[in-house]
Amino acid sequence: MTPLEFIQVRAYAKLHGLFMGLLWIASFACFVEAQQEPGLSMLFDVTLFMIPVAGHYSVCFFRDKVLGGTISFRRAFLFLMMIFFYATLLLALSQWAYFQFLDNGTVFSSMISKVNDPQFAELIKAYGMTKDEVLSQLRSLSEVRPIDFAFSFMWLNIGISVVMSWMLALFAKRTM
Repeated sequence: MTPLEFIQVRAYAKLHGLFMGLLWIASFACFVEAQQEPGLSMLFDVTLFMIPVAGHYSVCFFRDKVLGGTISFRRAFLFLMMIFFYATLLLALSQWAYFQFLDNGTVFSSMISKVNDPQFAELIKAYGMTKDEVLSQLRSLSEVRPIDFAFSFMWLNIGISVVMSWMLALFAKRTM
């Protein structure tokens, strides 16, 4: 890949990464609000499902409209990794801002209150845990600094992105 081709990949990845990041932020917002409004949990699931679909659409758009219908596995993988990297940065920034300035313990307190629900007690037993263990873990999580929480999820998202990019690049590659 020439330096000019790399610049082209990076430019389109930034643009598509912005839209992917907005999708991830919407998914995170649905997760947060689903703690108070359970109906949004289905929208959270839909936005999660849309992430690989949007990634596949982005790489196919880049392949067909920019590169004239052909793309190697390496370039598709690089393009997707860059998209997911930029999206991860946007999501980590938004998660940090949310937990630093807006949350005030709302997410974890609603999770802690759900532990007292009788239906949740059955689920805890099914996993072989006790209510006190779950409460202890949630209290530990609530003490994590927002920046550490955002970094933890950033690294998790990067790890998932590597696997997802590899799989999507296999489907998107087209050589002549």
